[in-house]
Amino acid sequence: MLASIFLNLLLMSFPFCCYFIYLVYSRVISEKEKILFLDLALLISFYLGVKFGNFCGYLSFMITIPLVIAMYKKRDVSSIILIILTSFFLCKVLGISVYFFMIKYVFIFILLKVLKVRFVDLYCLCEFISILFAHIFVLKGNFNILYSLLYIIIFYIVLKVTVNISDKFENVGNAYETLQKITKEKKLYESLFKITHEIKNPLAVCKGYLDMFDINNKAKANKYINIINQEIDRTLLLLKDFSSACKLDINTNCMDINMLLMDVCDEATLLMKSNKFDYKVSEEEIYINGDYNRLKQVFINILKNAKESLSKNGKVKLWTELQDKYFIIYIKDNGSGISKEDLEKIGTAFYTTKKNGTGLGVCFSKEIVERHGGKLEYTSSNKGTTVKVTLPLNKTSN
Repeated sequence: MLASIFLNLLLMSFPFCCYFIYLVYSRVISEKEKILFLDLALLISFYLGVKFGNFCGYLSFMITIPLVIAMYKKRDVSSIILIILTSFFLCKVLGISVYFFMIKYVFIFILLKVLKVRFVDLYCLCEFISILFAHIFVLKGNFNILYSLLYIIIFYIVLKVTVNISDKFENVGNAYETLQKITKEKKLYESLFKITHEIKNPLAVCKGYLDMFDINNKAKANKYINIINQEIDRTLLLLKDFSSACKLDINTNCMDINMLLMDVCDEATLLMKSNKFDYKVSEEEIYINGDYNRLKQVFINILKNAKESLSKNGKVKLWTELQDKYFIIYIKDNGSGISKEDLEKIGTAFYTTKKNGTGLGVCFSKEIVERHGGKLEYTSSNKGTTVKVTLPLNKTSN
């Protein structure tokens, strides 16, 4: 008997397991979709029970599991359909009038709607009363109270387990849904911090050139205007990132990396001010597949961080190296360096040692470089920090 109960329970719970797995792995958020698939799982469970289950005698109570869950989940339409289907099935199996079962389940359905009591207790009580009624007035046979009590105890345990499993499934599904919302909000906040951090760099460059702007010197004025326009375009690009809630768009084209580095070094010279900045960039054309504005963000951010680590007489060096199928850019400073503990955590979102930092500059830069198929590496000691940016060459152009 216990083996039959277990097999029937396993058979009828299979659609609900599929329902739960579908909700989790397909990330269903819509309430209408959830209800639709729950109703579908209830009907499939009943069908499997009728088609393949072993429901002779007292085991026939297990066919009511889909109906019980439908009532428990307050699925009114599904409950009414299953009341009709279950009544006809039990009528056929037990040889009792279909009206007896319909009246019984409709009465339980109404009672559960009216009374605010524990579902399992009320359902089992109604089931026990219906057994007494059936034996005394319908079957009019010998009534074994002990056998009926054993049946109710088994029924109660199975029903309790079924309801608890149903609750666990729903709780896990709700927890997963909550996690998805939290993750989405985290990405939104992360995007906001990225923008506030990265937008400082182009604005600082614009302010620097505006301070040096001389309307009487047309040659320099035109040069500064072009640089300011570029930085404004970069700022607008950053704001576009925020509007797409952390979706980073990389638009790669065949570009000369040395031309980009010369542009970066021109701006870095202004950025360093009193600090010494040495750079060695070849005039040779070296092509990569890259996003000009994104990579410029990366190098400006690295140079800005290097400057902030310097003392009054500090200096920063930039040089490049061509190695096999990769182009490597080194940026080294002789600042205070990074501790071993901080070096292990560098690039982690929101981790920073700066008083007013967001911990997203390096994280953002690392993401951009990796999206280019490259690598961003930090090495440091008490004599300074070296940043190594490795980017793959354009195979057809080099």
